[in-house]
Amino acid sequence: MPVLVAFASLPFGLRGGDYEIAVSEDETVTAHITERAYSPFVTISSRPELAQSIPQNGETDGFTSYTWYDHPFVLRVLFGRNVASLGSINSCATILPMLPDDLDLEDHERLDALRDAFSAQALVALNTLIAAVRHKARLYHVFDLRRDDIDVSVRREDGSLLVEDPLQAELTAQEERASESFDLQTRFEDWYRELAQAIGEPDPVGLADDLLMEADRALAQRFPRQAITTCHTAVETAVSALLTRGMVRRNVPDREIDDTLSTRSLTSKLDALLRVYTGFTLKRDNAPLWRSFNALNDLRNDIVHRGKRPTVAEAEGALCTARELVSWLQMVRGRNK
Repeated sequence: MPVLVAFASLPFGLRGGDYEIAVSEDETVTAHITERAYSPFVTISSRPELAQSIPQNGETDGFTSYTWYDHPFVLRVLFGRNVASLGSINSCATILPMLPDDLDLEDHERLDALRDAFSAQALVALNTLIAAVRHKARLYHVFDLRRDDIDVSVRREDGSLLVEDPLQAELTAQEERASESFDLQTRFEDWYRELAQAIGEPDPVGLADDLLMEADRALAQRFPRQAITTCHTAVETAVSALLTRGMVRRNVPDREIDDTLSTRSLTSKLDALLRVYTGFTLKRDNAPLWRSFNALNDLRNDIVHRGKRPTVAEAEGALCTARELVSWLQMVRGRNK
């Protein structure tokens, strides 16, 4: 009987065994965790037989090791006498649901639907495990897995491959394109002119800009709640800085500035307060963006006050709205020089 298999390397080592993971209030998934083992990627030695001396757990007398985390692997370099090895010391997680007895593997439409639903569930389960371990072990630098970090295949019960993961080739290509983005020499002249203009200003990247990058990173690491709440904070940071500038120019005392900004809602800051100190109001001057802001504000309140778990699509929308709001506030600032 064929089974779906989700396989992933975890960014830490755990004791082996079956782990029951809740993916909703009434559903659990069983993940089988292998014992942590050292898996060499490449070994260099002066004689072939020395490679056999590499310890299975990556630790033994006579070897010096160096370990670091590089998502999604915990990497280790081992140095021994006339031998060196690079590998990982991750545990591995496997989730194995049975496919329906009547499934025809040539029925690609049905198989794709089952695989997509399982992939989403497996990703939730594995990231739930990672979130719990990250919290309990204080591994704050460990990221969530993405879909390209897990392999979803169809196999026989003996483990032999029937249908490989169709997304792996494209996901690998996407990862390679993302890696190439660090080479900025091929950017267009307009990009370099904007860079020159930015670094020529006294404060080219404000706190709101950095918070938007934090939100973007949270979304990339599959933290939609953090992304949305950070977007909300970024907007409040931008409008508060603009209002502070306006109040200072009107000689408002510091204590009154602090009291005003700490007691008024973000909605009020973008409407009534902004009108008083800049002459602009989001509600009057940009009605579509005002409606988008209200949707972002409601979504943030549902997350913070009612425990809502947003979708990635909702987080993407929130990030788009926050970027537009910060950009609009920068325009207002330019008009108030």
